[in-house]
Amino acid sequence: VLSGVALLSFKAARTPKDKEHPYGHGKFESLGALGISGMLLLTAGGIAWHALDVFREIWLTAPEMVNQSLDHSNGHIHHGGHHHGIDMDHPLLALNMTLVSIGVKEGLYWMTKRVGERTGSGLMKANAWHHRADAVSSVVALIGVGGSILGVGILDPLAGLLVSGMILKAGFESGYQSIMELVDAAVPPEGLEPYKGTILGVHGVKGHKHLRGRRAGSSLYLDVDVEVDPFSSVSAAHDVGENVRRQIQLSHPEVAEVFIHIEPEDSHIADDKIDLLHANEQRDDVEEAVSDILASDFAGKFEVEGITRHTLQGQIFLVIEVSMSRDDLLIRDAAGVALDAEERIAKEVANVAHVSIRLRLGRPLPSS
Repeated sequence: VLSGVALLSFKAARTPKDKEHPYGHGKFESLGALGISGMLLLTAGGIAWHALDVFREIWLTAPEMVNQSLDHSNGHIHHGGHHHGIDMDHPLLALNMTLVSIGVKEGLYWMTKRVGERTGSGLMKANAWHHRADAVSSVVALIGVGGSILGVGILDPLAGLLVSGMILKAGFESGYQSIMELVDAAVPPEGLEPYKGTILGVHGVKGHKHLRGRRAGSSLYLDVDVEVDPFSSVSAAHDVGENVRRQIQLSHPEVAEVFIHIEPEDSHIADDKIDLLHANEQRDDVEEAVSDILASDFAGKFEVEGITRHTLQGQIFLVIEVSMSRDDLLIRDAAGVALDAEERIAKEVANVAHVSIRLRLGRPLPSS
Protein backbone atom coordinates (compact mmCIF):
# COMPACT_ATOMS: atom_id res chain seq x y z
CA VAL A 1 0.00 0.00 0.00
CA LEU A 2 2.73 2.45 0.97
CA SER A 3 4.62 1.76 -2.24
CA GLY A 4 1.41 2.62 -4.12
CA VAL A 5 1.13 5.87 -2.15
CA ALA A 6 4.75 6.67 -3.01
CA LEU A 7 4.22 5.96 -6.70
CA LEU A 8 1.06 8.08 -6.96
CA SER A 9 2.65 10.97 -5.06
CA PHE A 10 5.80 10.79 -7.18
CA LYS A 11 3.79 10.92 -10.42
CA ALA A 12 1.53 13.72 -9.17
CA ALA A 13 4.57 15.81 -8.17
CA ARG A 14 5.91 15.60 -11.71
CA THR A 15 2.74 16.86 -13.37
CA PRO A 16 3.63 19.94 -15.48
CA LYS A 17 2.77 23.42 -14.21
CA ASP A 18 -0.69 24.71 -15.03
CA LYS A 19 -2.78 27.83 -14.49
CA GLU A 20 -3.98 26.71 -11.04
CA HIS A 21 -0.49 25.55 -9.97
CA PRO A 22 2.02 28.00 -11.53
CA TYR A 23 4.76 26.81 -9.16
CA GLY A 24 4.29 23.14 -10.02
CA HIS A 25 3.01 20.18 -7.99
CA GLY A 26 6.15 19.33 -6.00
CA LYS A 27 4.39 19.46 -2.64
CA PHE A 28 2.39 16.35 -3.50
CA GLU A 29 5.69 14.57 -2.98
CA SER A 30 6.07 16.16 0.46
CA LEU A 31 2.51 15.14 1.36
CA GLY A 32 3.20 11.55 0.28
CA ALA A 33 6.40 11.48 2.34
CA LEU A 34 4.48 12.78 5.36
CA GLY A 35 1.90 10.00 4.97
CA ILE A 36 4.61 7.33 4.76
CA SER A 37 6.33 8.85 7.81
CA GLY A 38 3.06 8.51 9.73
CA MET A 39 2.83 4.84 8.76
CA LEU A 40 6.44 4.30 9.87
CA LEU A 41 5.56 5.74 13.27
CA LEU A 42 2.56 3.40 13.49
CA THR A 43 4.78 0.46 12.51
CA ALA A 44 7.27 1.40 15.21
CA GLY A 45 4.46 1.62 17.73
CA GLY A 46 3.11 -1.78 16.70
CA ILE A 47 6.49 -3.47 17.05
CA ALA A 48 7.06 -1.83 20.44
CA TRP A 49 3.58 -2.87 21.63
CA HIS A 50 4.24 -6.49 20.58
CA ALA A 51 7.64 -6.46 22.33
CA LEU A 52 6.15 -5.13 25.56
CA ASP A 53 3.34 -7.69 25.35
CA VAL A 54 5.91 -10.50 25.04
CA PHE A 55 7.83 -9.04 27.97
CA ARG A 56 4.64 -9.15 30.03
CA GLU A 57 3.99 -12.77 29.09
CA ILE A 58 7.57 -13.73 29.97
CA TRP A 59 7.22 -11.99 33.32
CA LEU A 60 3.90 -13.71 34.09
CA THR A 61 5.08 -17.15 32.96
CA ALA A 62 8.52 -17.13 34.55
CA PRO A 63 7.80 -20.29 36.66
CA GLU A 64 6.67 -22.15 33.53
CA MET A 65 9.93 -21.19 31.78
CA VAL A 66 11.86 -22.93 34.58
CA ASN A 67 9.78 -26.07 34.02
CA GLN A 68 10.38 -25.80 30.26
CA SER A 69 14.11 -25.76 30.92
CA LEU A 70 13.78 -28.92 33.05
CA ASP A 71 11.69 -30.60 30.36
CA HIS A 72 14.26 -29.59 27.74
CA SER A 73 17.03 -31.20 29.80
CA ASN A 74 14.98 -34.44 29.79
CA GLY A 75 14.77 -34.34 25.99
CA HIS A 76 11.34 -32.77 25.63
CA ILE A 77 11.45 -29.61 23.52
CA HIS A 78 8.59 -27.16 24.09
CA HIS A 79 8.00 -24.18 21.80
CA GLY A 80 6.16 -21.15 23.09
CA GLY A 81 5.82 -17.39 22.65
CA HIS A 82 5.13 -15.29 19.56
CA HIS A 83 7.41 -15.35 16.56
CA HIS A 84 5.64 -13.21 13.99
CA GLY A 85 3.71 -16.03 12.37
CA ILE A 86 6.75 -18.19 11.62
CA ASP A 87 6.23 -21.93 11.54
CA MET A 88 8.23 -23.18 14.54
CA ASP A 89 7.62 -26.81 13.60
CA HIS A 90 10.26 -26.38 10.85
CA PRO A 91 12.87 -24.01 12.36
CA LEU A 92 15.56 -24.46 9.69
CA LEU A 93 13.10 -23.69 6.88
CA ALA A 94 11.83 -20.71 8.88
CA LEU A 95 15.38 -19.41 9.30
CA ASN A 96 16.19 -19.74 5.59
CA MET A 97 12.98 -18.03 4.47
CA THR A 98 13.53 -15.23 6.95
CA LEU A 99 17.07 -14.66 5.69
CA VAL A 100 15.82 -14.48 2.08
CA SER A 101 13.14 -11.98 3.14
CA ILE A 102 15.70 -9.79 4.91
CA GLY A 103 18.00 -9.81 1.88
CA VAL A 104 15.25 -8.84 -0.58
CA LYS A 105 13.82 -6.07 1.57
CA GLU A 106 17.22 -4.65 2.50
CA GLY A 107 18.10 -4.61 -1.21
CA LEU A 108 14.91 -2.65 -1.93
CA TYR A 109 15.87 -0.24 0.85
CA TRP A 110 19.27 0.57 -0.67
CA MET A 111 17.90 0.87 -4.22
CA THR A 112 15.14 3.26 -3.16
CA LYS A 113 17.48 5.20 -0.87
CA ARG A 114 19.93 5.82 -3.73
CA VAL A 115 17.10 7.12 -5.93
CA GLY A 116 16.04 9.46 -3.12
CA GLU A 117 19.57 10.79 -2.62
CA ARG A 118 20.14 11.26 -6.36
CA THR A 119 16.88 13.15 -6.89
CA GLY A 120 16.73 14.84 -3.47
CA SER A 121 13.33 13.23 -2.92
CA GLY A 122 12.18 12.96 0.68
CA LEU A 123 9.37 10.73 -0.56
CA MET A 124 11.79 8.11 -1.90
CA LYS A 125 13.86 8.26 1.29
CA ALA A 126 10.75 7.72 3.41
CA ASN A 127 9.65 4.84 1.18
CA ALA A 128 13.12 3.33 1.51
CA TRP A 129 12.63 3.21 5.27
CA HIS A 130 9.31 1.49 4.68
CA HIS A 131 11.28 -1.34 3.02
CA ARG A 132 13.82 -1.33 5.84
CA ALA A 133 11.02 -1.50 8.39
CA ASP A 134 9.91 -4.73 6.73
CA ALA A 135 13.49 -5.99 6.73
CA VAL A 136 14.16 -5.23 10.38
CA SER A 137 10.82 -6.77 11.32
CA SER A 138 12.14 -9.94 9.70
CA VAL A 139 15.33 -9.51 11.74
CA VAL A 140 13.19 -9.47 14.89
CA ALA A 141 11.53 -12.66 13.67
CA LEU A 142 14.95 -14.20 13.00
CA ILE A 143 16.18 -13.33 16.47
CA GLY A 144 12.96 -14.72 17.92
CA VAL A 145 13.44 -18.00 16.06
CA GLY A 146 17.07 -18.22 17.12
CA GLY A 147 16.14 -17.40 20.71
CA SER A 148 13.47 -20.10 20.70
CA ILE A 149 15.92 -22.68 19.40
CA LEU A 150 18.45 -21.68 22.06
CA GLY A 151 15.80 -21.44 24.75
CA VAL A 152 16.33 -17.68 25.27
CA GLY A 153 12.87 -16.24 24.56
CA ILE A 154 13.68 -12.76 25.85
CA LEU A 155 15.79 -12.01 22.73
CA ASP A 156 12.59 -11.53 20.70
CA PRO A 157 11.16 -8.56 22.67
CA LEU A 158 14.61 -6.99 23.17
CA ALA A 159 15.22 -6.97 19.43
CA GLY A 160 11.71 -5.67 18.87
CA LEU A 161 12.30 -2.65 21.10
CA LEU A 162 15.63 -1.90 19.40
CA VAL A 163 14.09 -2.09 15.93
CA SER A 164 11.11 0.00 17.06
CA GLY A 165 13.49 2.76 18.15
CA MET A 166 15.28 2.72 14.77
CA ILE A 167 12.03 2.99 12.80
CA LEU A 168 10.67 5.62 15.19
CA LYS A 169 13.77 7.78 14.63
CA ALA A 170 13.53 7.44 10.84
CA GLY A 171 9.80 8.25 10.90
CA PHE A 172 10.30 11.40 12.96
CA GLU A 173 13.19 12.63 10.78
CA SER A 174 11.31 12.01 7.53
CA GLY A 175 8.11 13.54 8.90
CA TYR A 176 9.94 16.62 10.17
CA GLN A 177 11.58 17.17 6.77
CA SER A 178 8.21 16.83 5.02
CA ILE A 179 6.55 19.34 7.35
CA MET A 180 9.41 21.81 6.83
CA GLU A 181 8.95 21.53 3.06
CA LEU A 182 5.19 22.05 3.33
CA VAL A 183 5.63 25.26 5.37
CA ASP A 184 8.37 26.58 3.00
CA ALA A 185 11.18 26.39 5.53
CA ALA A 186 14.48 27.79 4.29
CA VAL A 187 17.22 25.51 3.02
CA PRO A 188 20.18 25.60 5.48
CA PRO A 189 23.04 27.96 4.44
CA GLU A 190 25.45 25.07 3.87
CA GLY A 191 23.01 23.60 1.37
CA LEU A 192 23.23 26.77 -0.75
CA GLU A 193 27.04 26.88 -1.07
CA PRO A 194 27.19 25.08 -4.47
CA TYR A 195 24.86 27.67 -6.01
CA LYS A 196 26.95 30.64 -4.85
CA GLY A 197 29.91 29.52 -6.93
CA THR A 198 27.71 29.07 -9.99
CA ILE A 199 26.25 32.57 -9.63
CA LEU A 200 29.61 34.28 -9.19
CA GLY A 201 30.98 32.42 -12.22
CA VAL A 202 28.55 34.12 -14.63
CA HIS A 203 30.06 36.97 -16.67
CA GLY A 204 28.75 40.37 -15.59
CA VAL A 205 27.91 39.35 -12.01
CA LYS A 206 29.66 41.63 -9.52
CA GLY A 207 28.24 39.94 -6.43
CA HIS A 208 25.10 38.55 -4.85
CA LYS A 209 23.17 38.68 -1.59
CA HIS A 210 20.05 37.32 0.06
CA LEU A 211 20.37 33.88 -1.52
CA ARG A 212 17.45 31.80 -0.21
CA GLY A 213 16.04 28.41 -1.07
CA ARG A 214 12.96 26.30 -0.33
CA ARG A 215 12.04 22.77 -1.27
CA ALA A 216 8.89 21.25 -2.71
CA GLY A 217 9.53 17.52 -2.84
CA SER A 218 12.63 16.90 -4.95
CA SER A 219 12.39 20.37 -6.56
CA LEU A 220 14.30 23.37 -5.28
CA TYR A 221 13.29 27.03 -5.69
CA LEU A 222 15.90 29.76 -5.29
CA ASP A 223 15.64 33.52 -4.70
CA VAL A 224 18.71 35.71 -5.11
CA ASP A 225 19.67 39.37 -5.50
CA VAL A 226 22.32 39.62 -8.22
CA GLU A 227 24.57 42.68 -8.24
CA VAL A 228 25.66 44.10 -11.62
CA ASP A 229 27.59 47.12 -12.88
CA PRO A 230 25.57 50.13 -11.67
CA PHE A 231 26.03 51.85 -15.02
CA SER A 232 24.74 48.92 -17.08
CA SER A 233 21.66 49.45 -19.19
CA VAL A 234 18.42 47.77 -18.17
CA SER A 235 18.65 45.32 -21.08
CA ALA A 236 22.26 44.40 -20.26
CA ALA A 237 21.42 43.84 -16.58
CA HIS A 238 18.44 41.71 -17.63
CA ASP A 239 20.72 39.58 -19.81
CA VAL A 240 23.04 38.99 -16.86
CA GLY A 241 20.08 37.82 -14.78
CA GLU A 242 18.90 35.45 -17.51
CA ASN A 243 22.42 34.04 -17.85
CA VAL A 244 22.47 33.37 -14.10
CA ARG A 245 19.13 31.57 -14.35
CA ARG A 246 20.26 29.42 -17.29
CA GLN A 247 23.60 28.51 -15.72
CA ILE A 248 22.04 27.45 -12.41
CA GLN A 249 19.46 25.24 -14.11
CA LEU A 250 22.11 23.69 -16.38
CA SER A 251 24.54 23.00 -13.53
CA HIS A 252 21.93 22.01 -10.94
CA PRO A 253 19.00 20.06 -12.49
CA GLU A 254 17.21 19.85 -9.14
CA VAL A 255 16.50 23.61 -9.30
CA ALA A 256 12.99 24.06 -10.72
CA GLU A 257 12.99 27.87 -10.78
CA VAL A 258 15.24 30.80 -9.91
CA PHE A 259 13.71 34.15 -8.94
CA ILE A 260 16.28 36.87 -9.63
CA HIS A 261 16.27 40.48 -8.50
CA ILE A 262 18.83 42.74 -10.17
CA GLU A 263 20.59 45.37 -8.05
CA PRO A 264 23.43 47.79 -8.78
CA GLU A 265 26.72 46.89 -7.15
CA ASP A 266 27.43 48.57 -3.80
CA SER A 267 23.87 49.87 -3.48
CA HIS A 268 22.62 50.40 0.06
CA ILE A 269 19.40 51.67 1.53
CA ALA A 270 19.85 54.97 3.32
CA ASP A 271 19.51 54.82 7.08
CA ASP A 272 17.47 58.02 7.23
CA LYS A 273 14.21 57.15 5.40
CA ILE A 274 12.97 60.74 5.60
CA ASP A 275 16.03 62.03 3.70
CA LEU A 276 15.61 59.23 1.17
CA LEU A 277 12.00 60.18 0.50
CA HIS A 278 13.02 63.82 0.16
CA ALA A 279 15.70 62.81 -2.36
CA ASN A 280 13.15 60.85 -4.36
CA GLU A 281 10.98 63.94 -4.66
CA GLN A 282 13.95 65.98 -5.89
CA ARG A 283 14.91 63.39 -8.51
CA ASP A 284 11.65 63.95 -10.32
CA ASP A 285 12.80 67.50 -11.13
CA VAL A 286 16.37 66.66 -12.16
CA GLU A 287 15.79 66.30 -15.90
CA GLU A 288 13.78 69.50 -16.00
CA ALA A 289 16.48 71.40 -14.11
CA VAL A 290 19.24 70.10 -16.40
CA SER A 291 17.26 70.98 -19.51
CA ASP A 292 16.67 74.50 -18.19
CA ILE A 293 20.40 75.09 -17.53
CA LEU A 294 21.47 73.85 -20.96
CA ALA A 295 18.72 75.79 -22.71
CA SER A 296 19.41 79.07 -20.92
CA ASP A 297 23.20 79.22 -20.61
CA PHE A 298 24.35 76.96 -23.45
CA ALA A 299 21.72 77.68 -26.10
CA GLY A 300 22.89 77.23 -29.68
CA LYS A 301 25.86 75.11 -28.66
CA PHE A 302 24.29 71.79 -27.70
CA GLU A 303 21.12 69.91 -28.44
CA VAL A 304 20.19 67.43 -25.73
CA GLU A 305 19.54 64.00 -27.23
CA GLY A 306 18.94 62.10 -23.98
CA ILE A 307 19.53 62.09 -20.24
CA THR A 308 20.33 58.83 -18.41
CA ARG A 309 20.07 58.91 -14.64
CA HIS A 310 21.79 56.43 -12.29
CA THR A 311 20.99 56.44 -8.57
CA LEU A 312 23.48 55.01 -6.07
CA GLN A 313 23.25 55.36 -2.30
CA GLY A 314 20.85 58.28 -2.58
CA GLN A 315 23.02 60.23 -5.03
CA ILE A 316 22.46 60.88 -8.73
CA PHE A 317 24.91 60.24 -11.55
CA LEU A 318 23.93 61.81 -14.88
CA VAL A 319 24.99 60.85 -18.38
CA ILE A 320 23.85 63.47 -20.88
CA GLU A 321 24.07 62.77 -24.60
CA VAL A 322 24.27 65.86 -26.81
CA SER A 323 24.83 66.72 -30.44
CA MET A 324 26.51 69.86 -31.81
CA SER A 325 24.15 72.60 -32.96
CA ARG A 326 26.81 74.60 -34.84
CA ASP A 327 28.80 73.20 -37.73
CA ASP A 328 31.66 75.61 -37.11
CA LEU A 329 32.18 74.53 -33.48
CA LEU A 330 35.40 72.55 -33.10
CA ILE A 331 35.35 69.39 -31.00
CA ARG A 332 38.08 70.93 -28.82
CA ASP A 333 35.87 73.94 -28.12
CA ALA A 334 32.84 71.70 -27.57
CA ALA A 335 34.81 69.77 -24.90
CA GLY A 336 35.45 73.02 -23.02
CA VAL A 337 31.77 74.00 -23.19
CA ALA A 338 30.80 70.53 -21.97
CA LEU A 339 33.14 70.84 -18.99
CA ASP A 340 31.58 74.18 -18.03
CA ALA A 341 28.10 72.67 -18.34
CA GLU A 342 29.04 69.67 -16.16
CA GLU A 343 30.37 71.93 -13.40
CA ARG A 344 27.28 74.15 -13.56
CA ILE A 345 24.83 71.23 -13.36
CA ALA A 346 26.72 69.50 -10.50
CA LYS A 347 26.72 72.76 -8.56
CA GLU A 348 23.11 73.81 -9.03
CA VAL A 349 21.10 70.57 -9.20
CA ALA A 350 20.52 68.91 -5.82
CA ASN A 351 21.83 65.38 -5.09
CA VAL A 352 23.80 65.22 -8.35
CA ALA A 353 27.18 63.71 -7.50
CA HIS A 354 28.62 63.45 -11.00
CA VAL A 355 27.76 64.64 -14.52
CA SER A 356 29.16 63.28 -17.78
CA ILE A 357 28.26 64.99 -21.07
CA ARG A 358 28.92 62.85 -24.13
CA LEU A 359 28.97 64.06 -27.71
CA ARG A 360 27.07 62.00 -30.23
CA LEU A 361 28.71 62.03 -33.65
CA GLY A 362 26.69 59.31 -35.39
CA ARG A 363 23.01 58.49 -35.70
CA PRO A 364 21.01 58.12 -32.49
CA LEU A 365 19.62 54.81 -31.28
CA PRO A 366 15.99 54.21 -32.30
CA SER A 367 13.56 55.12 -29.54
CA SER A 368 10.47 53.13 -28.60
